[in-house]
Amino acid sequence: MGQLCREHGVGYHLDGARLWNAHIATGVSLEAYGRLFDTVSVCFSKGLGAPVGSVLVSTAENIARARVMRKRLGGGWRQAGLLAAACLYALDHHLQRLADDHAAARIFAEAVAACVPAAVGPDTVETNVVVIDTGAAPATPIAVAAAERGVQVSALGPYMIRAVTHLDVTADNCGWAGQLVGKLLSG
Repeated sequence: MGQLCREHGVGYHLDGARLWNAHIATGVSLEAYGRLFDTVSVCFSKGLGAPVGSVLVSTAENIARARVMRKRLGGGWRQAGLLAAACLYALDHHLQRLADDHAAARIFAEAVAACVPAAVGPDTVETNVVVIDTGAAPATPIAVAAAERGVQVSALGPYMIRAVTHLDVTADNCGWAGQLVGKLLSG
């Protein structure tokens, strides 16, 4: 795909919102992923816990063009240093702990599977995202019922829901939430 994009003069971009999770789960270096693309954006708020923030990584030439485009589109913030400090803190203190989120996601999946084995295979959960097959039960009412009980999941389609773990939920929270979702699925 990257070669096809380059042959047609179009850059090949990775929206790396969950790139940190892929790196921690697989052990593949960020550099190895990055080499496959012309530009990569990484997010500091998803998983790493910074309040906001993302960066674009590329060649000096591409970054210069991106800065021009950002200014043309009205982007820019003089007070960005404060948020940059939060991003640096997140990199220094939260990157390796993403493995805890991955383990908590497996705990969630195991709890769901204990109630409804066909809903999710815990061994398929590699990062902090759990996709659950609701079977014949419509996903949206399950997501709404879970939210009413304090568990936020998203309907991905008519019969799938998604749960995402992060630093604000513990493994115990995930076990309880998985049981709740499993009970909702089982009727």
